Amino acid sequence: MLVTLFRANFHKIDVEVNQWIPSIQSATLTFFAQGVAVFFDTASLAIFSLIIAGFLFWKNYKAQGLLLLGAMGGDALIVSALKAFEHVARPTNNILFDTGFSYPSGHSAGCVVFVGVLAYFVWRHWQSTLSRALIGVGFGSVVGVVGFDRLYLNVHWLSDVLGGWLFGAFWLFFVIFVFRQFLMRGEVESKRFGVVANWLYVVAVVVSVFVVLFSIFGNFFHL
Repeated sequence: MLVTLFRANFHKIDVEVNQWIPSIQSATLTFFAQGVAVFFDTASLAIFSLIIAGFLFWKNYKAQGLLLLGAMGGDALIVSALKAFEHVARPTNNILFDTGFSYPSGHSAGCVVFVGVLAYFVWRHWQSTLSRALIGVGFGSVVGVVGFDRLYLNVHWLSDVLGGWLFGAFWLFFVIFVFRQFLMRGEVESKRFGVVANWLYVVAVVVSVFVVLFSIFGNFFHL
């Protein structure tokens, strides 16, 4: 929230970073950056989340599947609401067309939540110090690459990426906290929870289909 309230103070550094980026752009890096952008797009993460959640449901880890779906769905709603509220224009020197408002970066927030939930799953099972250190390094590396990717493509300001990271981190910790509360109460082991979880997964599939179709056809009509 502090980044949002004092975002205007980032204007100078936003412009400086945006103007510096073209000096490091190249055909090879741009090709890689565009691939990263597609991989961590909202539609892509929705598909990945459904596949992973489906596997977790199949293995009878329904609570974990719902955690991933709920985390990603909530993240998408929060980011969309913030973009609509802030109305921040994107940089005009972008090298990859992207629709919508700029602040906060949806890719950055979505990456923190998606990779963070997966890292949390692994963290619970791999409890050695080395394993957890590697998980932390891997998480930070992926988040850093995706954030820099948005700057490299000039589709976001630096403050957009910082805001996306912070909002993503807040939401990630919140959903994990709620998830742990359900686990401690033993509510995820009831038969009723299993039935509700199945219906929620069906709803998530339907919503994700609309998100993917909207993303595809929305970008098509803007070409």
